[in-house]
Amino acid sequence: MKLRSSLAGVVLIASVAAAPVAAESLYYYVEDGKVVFTNTPDRDDAKPFLRDPRSAGGPRGATLAATPYDRFIEKVAAENGLDPALVKAVASVESGFDPRAVSPKGARGVMQFMPATAKRYGVKDPHDPYESIRGGAEHLRDLLDEFDGDLRLALAAYNAGSGAVKRHGGMPAYRETQDYVRKVQERMGVRKRPVRRERRESDPIRLERRADGTVAWVN
Repeated sequence: MKLRSSLAGVVLIASVAAAPVAAESLYYYVEDGKVVFTNTPDRDDAKPFLRDPRSAGGPRGATLAATPYDRFIEKVAAENGLDPALVKAVASVESGFDPRAVSPKGARGVMQFMPATAKRYGVKDPHDPYESIRGGAEHLRDLLDEFDGDLRLALAAYNAGSGAVKRHGGMPAYRETQDYVRKVQERMGVRKRPVRRERRESDPIRLERRADGTVAWVN
């Protein structure tokens, strides 16, 4: 692992299979087979490394038990600029990590892909856990990009579809979807905090750069 620092910020370079990245690493891109983390978004292709500051228990989250897929989850999460706890929590809520799982609506595998979504992400066998987890991580990355990094809306879209989120102008008024988002966030270790009256519960969590050059997750 190689650490470089400058007045502009800190950049951490590590191989994909390396140990979990420090919490202050907020942006990433892939270059020459390496994943580069930095807190200075000085490249157009840099993407946010999603790690909610309220999560506890490290990258695996506070309520997620170890699974045989943990190392692979860390790898695909790094490739897509995600917190491994997010991928793991989604898999846990979707299927309990059962590769044979089939929902009443026909969603299959660990990440519960419908046929059209599986095809879009090149998941030829939805019951192959590694294909499913890789495709699920890519899908989560795309949803986060689509909804400007809003974790709650990205999760709602994973459950109900992007169209439903857009039609409702935010969180869909579906109890199933709202419960789904809550469960995933709880398994990530996100603690629910009281919402002030002047703040809407649907306000997105976003990355903000302050005047002194520091960055923070705010809502």
